Amino acid sequence: MPRQPESVNTEMSRLTISAGSSDKEEPKFHPLRTEWTMWYLDDHKQKNWMERLHEVHTFDTIEVFWSLMNAVPAPSRLNHACDYNVFRNKIQPVWEEPENKDGGRWLIETDQRMEADQINLIWTEILMAMIGEQFGQDSDNICGIVCNVRNKGSKISVWTSDADDRDANTRIGHVLKEKLMDLELPDGRRPVFSALRYEVHEDVQQKTSSLAPIRSTLVIRNSH
Repeated sequence: MPRQPESVNTEMSRLTISAGSSDKEEPKFHPLRTEWTMWYLDDHKQKNWMERLHEVHTFDTIEVFWSLMNAVPAPSRLNHACDYNVFRNKIQPVWEEPENKDGGRWLIETDQRMEADQINLIWTEILMAMIGEQFGQDSDNICGIVCNVRNKGSKISVWTSDADDRDANTRIGHVLKEKLMDLELPDGRRPVFSALRYEVHEDVQQKTSSLAPIRSTLVIRNSH
């Protein structure tokens, strides 16, 4: 059955998050080092961009994170032209933010050959690494993660705060590469992508063609 255009938007608007326990005991929570906020960009293109952007929920424990992940639709269920964003709390997922404006992004591009479960796996794996501060000394350089759902192929990108800090960005890229190379679906298949590339936000905004200048590339594996 074709996906109804309004179904996910309606589902997101009615979303409630609970992370309690049915037991009488006080629930135990495992705190994260920082707060994170999930944002949702709907597909109402007749509105301006900021009107389409909705704050979903802020979380600072592992339990609330998983409650949120279980409550929201997976990226593969979003309508085309929708986005998910998870950013450090108080940072909006826009280029103009002070924490974002001088930064860039590590970009993973998918294509129509990539199946839904593969896109969802990539999103979840990188998101867990980010909120779990698995980037070591460079974790604070990461502002957030974005998933752009598009008809011709979706994009997942990790935004960093300083495009000129090449050492930090390179280390972040290598951690992402390791995470992606280790991914495997339950049936043993591996997601198909060829490379990570780093783009500067300013270059992306000023690009005159479909591609922005690439500052750095990390080869993962040949796609086939």
